[in-house]
Amino acid sequence: MVDLSVSVINSGNRELVLPCIRSVYDTAGDLSVEVIVVDNVSADGSLDEIRSAFPDAVIIRNDKKEGFSANNNKAIRAAKGEYVLLLNDDTVVHMGALPAMVGFMRENKQAGATGAFLLNPDGSPQFTGRARPTILAALMISLGLHRLFPGNPVTARYYAKKESYDNVEEVESVNGAAMMVSRDAIEEVGLLDEGFFLFCEDVDYSMRLSAAGYKLYFIPDAKVTHYRGASTGGRRMVWTYHKSLFRFYRKHYAPDRLFIVNWMVYAGLFIRLLLYMAYGSVRKKGGRGGGVQ
Repeated sequence: MVDLSVSVINSGNRELVLPCIRSVYDTAGDLSVEVIVVDNVSADGSLDEIRSAFPDAVIIRNDKKEGFSANNNKAIRAAKGEYVLLLNDDTVVHMGALPAMVGFMRENKQAGATGAFLLNPDGSPQFTGRARPTILAALMISLGLHRLFPGNPVTARYYAKKESYDNVEEVESVNGAAMMVSRDAIEEVGLLDEGFFLFCEDVDYSMRLSAAGYKLYFIPDAKVTHYRGASTGGRRMVWTYHKSLFRFYRKHYAPDRLFIVNWMVYAGLFIRLLLYMAYGSVRKKGGRGGGVQ
């Protein structure tokens, strides 16, 4: 069996995806690694460059554009690795990161998933190892109150950066920009929820892993630079983002909440959607994954 399968979705950004794939091969160390590239109907010639530069990479080519979950599920189905790393195409893996993650998971069989230490291009830390939002936090975030009251304790835990990034920590949610999952966990929990076209799928999967009894960890020695791409503009993406928020809430929170609470959240999401539709764009924080923002 291959030690590690790495899923990279190529959406047509050769300036990012080629260094991303190169970094995987360059930092694998003694690990046997397969890179699976799912080409999401790229039109910039990047697929031909990937084939030329990385002849050992497994290529899966879409006939039509598909979402983050669906694309990664294709790679997971094809993967032969003991572990599978979902890796954004706008990342660069640092030396030692992959052996650190695989080594930790081999020594800690209860680990269903581990998250890398995501860094900005300037070397500063990104939000890594987020807490899961509570129902009140989700409501406040949906209404935008976290921006009006940035220091409030309800949402501070979800958004606050860590004071120290030196230690392995058990976390509640792993960022999908660089999420490693064990084969055993995948076989028990299943694939990503393809109902999430984009956004929230990583938080959803983290919650499913936790519900199955697995633990999630942040690995400080697994450094990955995350460029985040650019702001995702357009009303279509705004709609996609809020559709994912709505699905996430209905799936994980609504069944156990009072009717009036649910409708307050739905109203908040609808108001937020209208505001963002008027604005015309939404920024993806934390990559193609990301939960409530």
